[in-house]
Order: sequence, then C-alpha cells, then structure tokens
Amino acid sequence: MGARYIPNPASVQERRYIVQVPRKRPTCQNAYTDKLGRVWIKATDYNEGNFTHWEEQPENTYYVWFNAETIPETDEVVFEQFKIYNMYRVGRLLRAVVELINI
Repeated sequence: MGARYIPNPASVQERRYIVQVPRKRPTCQNAYTDKLGRVWIKATDYNEGNFTHWEEQPENTYYVWFNAETIPETDEVVFEQFKIYNMYRVGRLLRAVVELINI
C-alpha cells in the first residue's frame, strides 16, 4: 500500500485563510437556524480551534452553512430584519462569509 497523504501545513493554513468559514457547523447557543435550514453564526462568536480570520471584518459579518438548494443571495432578507449586503463564497463550497445590514 502507498504512504498516507499528509497535507502541507502551509497550504492548509493558506486554504483556511482563503475560505474563511470553518468546515464544522456550530452547535452552540450562538448559532441560529433560519426557515430554510441554513446555520448562521456571527464571525466573532465562532471560536473553535485555531482558525484564521481576516484582519478587518465589518461588525455584521456572519458565517453561513447551507446546501445546494438554499444558497444565500445578495439582497435576500433573512430573519425578517437583515438583508444580505455582501457575500464571499469560494468556488462551490456550501459555506460562505456574509455581511448583513439592518432593514
């Protein structure tokens, strides 16, 4: 059998920086689930593991996990009080960084 693949730690850290949203969905009290089943958490409230954050994040920055049928879109209203102002998603990953504004 071949040797087990061990990823380069530098490339792992680079990917974490590019993607921003952790793979693991939060299960804590700070996480919210909307009517479409998407999981939302404020970026500053997610503190599991050694995760890299961008240096400057607006105050209303959230992480969201979703499936292929419930992809969030810009200008979509969520929780009846916020609108998606900006969204950063890498490729076809089912998680994204979202900036919300009050409506």
